[in-house]
Amino acid sequence: MKITADCVPCLLRRVIYEARLVDERNVPAAIRAACGVFARRYRPDRVSATLATEVHRAVYRTLRTDDPYHNMKRRSNKAMLELFPAAERMVRASKDPLLAAVMCAIAGNILDFGLRNDIKSPEELKRRFGGIVSEGLAVNDMPRLRPLLKDGADILYFADNCGEIVLDRLVWRQLRKMGVHVTLVVRGRPILTDATMADVEELGLAKEVDRVLDTGSFAVGVDFKRIPKALRRSLLDCDLIISKGMANFESFSGTRWRPIAHLMRTKCAPVAEATSAPRDVSILKLWR
Repeated sequence: MKITADCVPCLLRRVIYEARLVDERNVPAAIRAACGVFARRYRPDRVSATLATEVHRAVYRTLRTDDPYHNMKRRSNKAMLELFPAAERMVRASKDPLLAAVMCAIAGNILDFGLRNDIKSPEELKRRFGGIVSEGLAVNDMPRLRPLLKDGADILYFADNCGEIVLDRLVWRQLRKMGVHVTLVVRGRPILTDATMADVEELGLAKEVDRVLDTGSFAVGVDFKRIPKALRRSLLDCDLIISKGMANFESFSGTRWRPIAHLMRTKCAPVAEATSAPRDVSILKLWR
C-alpha cells in the first residue's frame, strides 16, 4: 500500500507514544528524528510500511532502545492469557467454530497502541472483548476461503501483535483439526508491539503449529528484500497466506503473493479505503 498524507500524523502520534513509554523528556528528540526521515524520504510512491520502518529505526536509535514497547507487550500477553479461556468457550459453543475463532483473533488485533484507538490498554480489551466479537465481520470472505482449507493444505500465518497472538491459537487449532499444515511467521526483531520468536518461546506457541519462521529483519510488516531463504521458499510453495493486521496488509497489498486472506481491524482511513470497508470494523478479505 502506498503512503498517504494521513499516514504522516498517524506515524507521528505513534512516535510520541513510544517516546513517552521510555521517557517523556525524549519526545522532542523523537519528533525531530521522525521529521528528519519524512523530510528526506517521503514520496507519494513509497510503501507505507517501508517508510514507517525507516521512521521507527531512526526513533529507536534516538531513544537508545531496541524495544520501547517491552512492558506493554508483556501486559498484552498476560491480559490475553487471562481472557483466553472465555474466548475458547465462545469457540466451543459456536455452530461455526472456525468463524468464531477468526472473529476472536481479529478482536485481538485492536491491541495496537499509539494509534487513534478507543482501546487504551490490554485490560480494557478484556472488558470489551465480547462486544467486539459480537459485532461480527463487516467483510466476510469465509465462504470463499473455506475451499482453500483442504486436508493437507500448507498455510503461512503471518502474526501481528503481542497479546493478539495468544488468541490466534484458536484459529490454528481449528485449521489443524481440518488437516491443514500451519507455519507461523513472526517478526525477525522487536518492532512496535509485534510478536517475535521470544514471544513464541515464552508463550509456548511452537507446539500449537507445525513450524515457526521469522521475517528476518527489523521491519514494520514484511521487508521482502531481507526475508530468509526458508521463508521465501515457503511463500513460493504454500497454498495460502493468512495475514493478520494492518502492517502485514500494507506490506503484502502491493505484491503478487496470492491467494492471501487478510484478517484485521480497519484502524485507519487509508486501510479502510484500500479494503473497501468502513473504519474500525473487523474484516476477513480474500485476494486470489
